[in-house]
Amino acid sequence: NTIMSIIRKDSDQARRLLLQLSNFFRTNLQRKSDIVTLEEELAHISAYLEIEKARFGERLSVNQEIDPALLDLQIPIFTLQPLIENAIKHGIADLLDQGEIWVRAYRQGEFVIIEVEDNAGNYRHPIDTQGLGMRLVDQRIKNVYGSEFGLTVEYDPQQKTLVQVKLPIEKELANDSCINH
Repeated sequence: NTIMSIIRKDSDQARRLLLQLSNFFRTNLQRKSDIVTLEEELAHISAYLEIEKARFGERLSVNQEIDPALLDLQIPIFTLQPLIENAIKHGIADLLDQGEIWVRAYRQGEFVIIEVEDNAGNYRHPIDTQGLGMRLVDQRIKNVYGSEFGLTVEYDPQQKTLVQVKLPIEKELANDSCINH
């Protein structure tokens, strides 16, 4: 619907969005591994966010604060996109005012913390009863790294929702097939 509407109004923007959509689907369909670098994962969500920005216009602002030293960090593929989608679908979409999403990645001791935060504060359920996307991300991380890793959620009603992904910084993933279990 978003692209059809834009085709009628701005064919150049529609071309750009179709390119982003094709990049997004190409990543989804042609993955070579269950492991990607953080930089690759950020590029994937960038394509997704361009489509959402076209839909929401100036109502959606996205900010990234990524430690450049972490860009080569290997993480399970599709770790961030479901979290971004949740922030938009269950947060930003319900706002009448400006919606903001922050994506952060930083080192905290021997761990990496990746955060997705929105300014809606509409989170209502713990991870185990949340939608399939968050549950799958949490389970894949636990399967690969152990039960001490995964997602945590903090929220302040009507203020913010903060999802944190906790990963080990030094873990080598010799067998990425373990992600699919």
